[in-house]
Amino acid sequence: MLTVCAFLLTGLLSACGTQPGTDGAAETTVATESATETQPAELTGAQKTVTGQNTDPQTALGEMEALLGMQDEQTADLLGGGEENWTEDKSFYIGRNYEVEMGGTVYQVHTSCDDEKTVNSVSIWLSDGERSVPQEEVDQWVQILNEFTGTEPVYDETTSEAGSKNWKWMADGNIITLNWLDTIFTISMNPAVGELK
Repeated sequence: MLTVCAFLLTGLLSACGTQPGTDGAAETTVATESATETQPAELTGAQKTVTGQNTDPQTALGEMEALLGMQDEQTADLLGGGEENWTEDKSFYIGRNYEVEMGGTVYQVHTSCDDEKTVNSVSIWLSDGERSVPQEEVDQWVQILNEFTGTEPVYDETTSEAGSKNWKWMADGNIITLNWLDTIFTISMNPAVGELK
């Protein structure tokens, strides 16, 4: 008798569309399809990430510094891939443009090359003039670069003729400079050619 009741109850639930697990599965499928539809839009920023899932500034800075001295063609697919950067009339090849994620923020990165297409400079634009850069952010990047280079700046907060404040580190045969002028905030990496090491 109990078996017949259980069988009838199951049949009634199926007919009503309320069989245990059915609605949940249908809702899950709909939710999954909905999430799948919105996922590409959410990943747009992540697709611009050049260092993959790694947003650690120390690792990203190391990857960028490693470009110095490389042939331009060897750097084409690094950091997620760089676009060629020419003068407007295409008469002179400058280097490559990249987008690099550090600490959850995507920054513009540019290389420049010498006449033999060897990378001789890397510039990281932490702010390109569109926002005011607070002192706290500057202090944070000074600390990040102290840790990255393992040294203190050679000179600290020296104001240039243009009014910018500059910090310079020398490590591993390279010079890393942090420049700050209100809304312009950059890191430059260059080989320490002709500099005291």
